[in-house]
Amino acid sequence: MDFMKMLRSLEELLYEVMTWLVFYPRTFLLTLFQPLRTLEYSRAQFHRPEEEQFDQTLAPPLFLLLSLLLSHAIELGLHFDPFAASHGSLVRLSQQNLIIFRALVFAVFPLMFALRHLKVSGLKLSRSTLRGPFFVECYPAAVFAFLVGAGMTVANALPRARVEGLLLAGGATVWYLAVQAVWISQFDKRRWRGLVVALWQWLKAMAIILAMALVYAFGGLARA
Repeated sequence: MDFMKMLRSLEELLYEVMTWLVFYPRTFLLTLFQPLRTLEYSRAQFHRPEEEQFDQTLAPPLFLLLSLLLSHAIELGLHFDPFAASHGSLVRLSQQNLIIFRALVFAVFPLMFALRHLKVSGLKLSRSTLRGPFFVECYPAAVFAFLVGAGMTVANALPRARVEGLLLAGGATVWYLAVQAVWISQFDKRRWRGLVVALWQWLKAMAIILAMALVYAFGGLARA
């Protein structure tokens, strides 16, 4: 009986992983080329039964994690170590911990924009009210994370393609801010402030990420 349960679990796992091959590129392309439609789709999912949510795409947090994994795979494929020249504590991160650290870093962006959404909507901050906006914001954050990671890897690993890599990373940042500006303008009565608010939330996220990196770096120096 236990053996049959294990087989069924393996079947479900195999099917789930295989669906990623179909739904990851689908989710990526929809988010990249139809970001507002994807954001609206994500919002609508929370009005459906839990077992039916995100049936046509990958769940947002999973999409973000897979995007970071693929970005890391590009680094491995190009034999690029982002911390090779560093002597701080980040250089001692294992591959698994590096991915976890990056997931925490890029999750700051959807968190900051989700908090902004709650403030504008007038909802009381709680774990349940924050969950929906955070999930919604993971879609554009995943595309942003992948393109920035890929662009910076290409720029540093392939000197001849440095300009192209930087353009990809810069273009991804502009795309992300533009998407957020338009999305915010749909909920903020002062529509003209969309870009300003998007830039401000992005800068706050960057400040938090910098603080996280400094804390970790100084922690590593203290242990050394």
